[in-house]
Amino acid sequence: MNTLNSLVDAYALKQAFLKLAPQHMIKNPVMALVWLGTLITLIATVAGWTDFTFGFIVTLLLLLTVLFSNYAEAVAEARGRGQAASLRQARQNLMASELLVLFKSKIISLF
Repeated sequence: MNTLNSLVDAYALKQAFLKLAPQHMIKNPVMALVWLGTLITLIATVAGWTDFTFGFIVTLLLLLTVLFSNYAEAVAEARGRGQAASLRQARQNLMASELLVLFKSKIISLF
């Protein structure tokens, strides 16, 4: 189980950075605005429009917010895919039989 979690974490960490692409960010408007704010504060810091330490800290916090959001989304997707695969496998291995009940001399199928 520990190996599975580490595989999910490695996949999610990779996806967290890949999801920084504008094509993905536009699908989540709130995080897109945070990402845009990150870029604006980075430009303001590098251009010298703000104190370097303050600008760097704000930029770092915004970047960590976006990365954490992407990481959480990637973990949820990976676990959802895993659960779907598990359910598909269980469906293939499931053996069912029809349950019949005798009621007033008639056979009634419950399912």
